[in-house]
Formats: sequence, structure tokens, C-alpha cells
Amino acid sequence: MKINFHGTYSEKDIRLFQDAQNSDLVEICRYLKTDTNLLKNIRFEIFDTREKKQKADPNHSVSRASARFDEMAVYRFWLPKNDPHFPHETTHLVSHTWTKPYLLTEELDTAYGTKIKKTFEMVSTSFMQEGLAIAVDDIVFSRKLLEDREHKPVDDWCREKSNKLPIPLTQVINLEGFGSVENKIVVPFTASLSKYLLQSFGVDKYKKMYVLMKETNTPEINVETIEKVYGLKEQQIIENWKKSVLG
Repeated sequence: MKINFHGTYSEKDIRLFQDAQNSDLVEICRYLKTDTNLLKNIRFEIFDTREKKQKADPNHSVSRASARFDEMAVYRFWLPKNDPHFPHETTHLVSHTWTKPYLLTEELDTAYGTKIKKTFEMVSTSFMQEGLAIAVDDIVFSRKLLEDREHKPVDDWCREKSNKLPIPLTQVINLEGFGSVENKIVVPFTASLSKYLLQSFGVDKYKKMYVLMKETNTPEINVETIEKVYGLKEQQIIENWKKSVLG
């Protein structure tokens, strides 16, 4: 692991951040049954302003932190007064080691109100990537999800939005659908569903399903993949999830 700091950070700040990333990586790999040696060359680029992060980030994303799979790197805005732990992006990199990536070309929004066309490596779909990362935040680190300036467990968010959940999964399983639904609805839903699948059926089965999903597949094929791996129809999976989470 290599960490490059861009800005004014004390030696104490640097050690604190390094220790947090190493600790997070070990915990994520342990839970997701992934060899840490596969992540030995990951890189963190850390900036003391959001503007510096946005400029250096190859995709110029507005986000405070972004994983870039082609580089196996995380670009992040961080100040020492903030929590150094942010396992979400590290989970993205860990899951990227599970299979040979495919290439995807998309127009992406930038921090500058423009769009940029990029071809980049992918494993799984954006819906599943976000679901896994936030589920790991919840299961492994007991972190709450921030939406609308509020921190709540993912299942609580789903209970509040139960009448708006994007079901069937064909609506959101691929990027176009995923991006068409409000974050405060689709993000807790995918996280809670991934959490349910991980805890009910185990990490190995989840990983098998995860690597078979592709944005280049149709939504119908991706849903069929979930059904084949879990041996259940989508409707039954969703009903079981509802009973577990919504009550």
C-alpha cells in the first residue's frame, strides 16, 4: 500500500491515516475472504481540499472520495479533524480483484458541470458495487449511511422508504436504471439487499453472483444470474428480504 499526501499534514496525521487504512484493509479482506496480497499495490492520493481532489481525480468526480479501478487507487479529500477511516472505497478495490475485469465506456458527470467520456475497468454493476461497499460498512464497521445530512442504518432507511423501493430489480440492476432513482432510495435498498444476501447465504455465494453481473448484460440477464446463483426466483428473494428487514 502506498499513500501520497498532497497538502499540509503532520507526521502524527500521516501515521493516523496510514494505520486506519491498513486496519480497514485487513478487516475487509478477512470478511470478504480475499487475500490481502492481491491489494499490496493499492494507492491512496490524499488531498487537503476538495478542489485539489477533484482536479487530480482522472474522472473529476464531485465526490469526496473515489475509487479508480484502472489504477487500483483511491482519490480522497481528508482533513485531520475528520475520521481517517473510510472503508467504502477500499471495499470497491478489494472486490475488483475477484475476477478479470471487463471494459465499460460511459459519459460521466464531473465536478465542473460537464461530462467526460471514459473507458474504464469494471467488475459487476454499479448497483452491486455500491450495495456491497455499504453493506460491508454496516456489517464489518457498524457505520451508518449518510443521506439528506442524516446518518442511519441502511435497514432503517429502507423501512422509511418502503413504499418507494425500486422493485422489480430490472429497474435498477444496471447503471441507467440505478442512476435514474434518487440516491436516498436506491442506495439504501441495494445496501440492505446485499447485506441480507451476505448474511443469509454467505460471502462465497455472494462473490459468485457478484462477478457474473455486468453492465454489458441486459437487466433481465443480470436478474436471471441472481436467481440461478441463489436457486430462488427474484420475487421470492425480495419477499424474504422484506420479511427480514421490513417486518
